[in-house]
Amino acid sequence: MPSVQRAHDTLRKNGISVLTVSLDAAGEQAVKPFMAKNGYTVPAFIDQKMDVARAFGVRAVPFTIVVDQRGMIVARGWGPFDVDAAEFRQYVRRLAAK
Repeated sequence: MPSVQRAHDTLRKNGISVLTVSLDAAGEQAVKPFMAKNGYTVPAFIDQKMDVARAFGVRAVPFTIVVDQRGMIVARGWGPFDVDAAEFRQYVRRLAAK
């Protein structure tokens, strides 16, 4: 989560949104205190019924989806990685420049 927050902070300056989706069955009761306790300001959407997860084909978490300006999925993958890594930020900025 810390790298997701850093990516959110960095990329939003370029007009790029980073969002999170929580699949926690406890929903907002679990997510809201966790986000506040850790000082996270990245938007967190609650998907208790897994509607969003099913729609995007999420089979494992963490799962990352990159959507371009036209709303098209241009990259996806599962497993942890550093979303504020220079390579990823450059990739996203190149997409945004198109």
